[in-house]
Amino acid sequence: MLYPLYFLTCLASNPTHCEMRVQHFTEISSPQQCLMIAQPSMAAWQAEHDRWRVARFRCGKPPKDDGTRI
Repeated sequence: MLYPLYFLTCLASNPTHCEMRVQHFTEISSPQQCLMIAQPSMAAWQAEHDRWRVARFRCGKPPKDDGTRI
């Protein structure tokens, strides 16, 4: 089973405007491995998207709602 990283990003200028993002890893096969890679992956994403801020994240199953909660 693969464990993708789901993270909620919000605009720095408008924190109420948020979008759910997902990053798939081909080499990750456990939740622990996903969590070990999560923070550096989100930091790299954040460095490329300076207008956005990572609000929350999770590894594993997709969130059940519209992306406002993780």
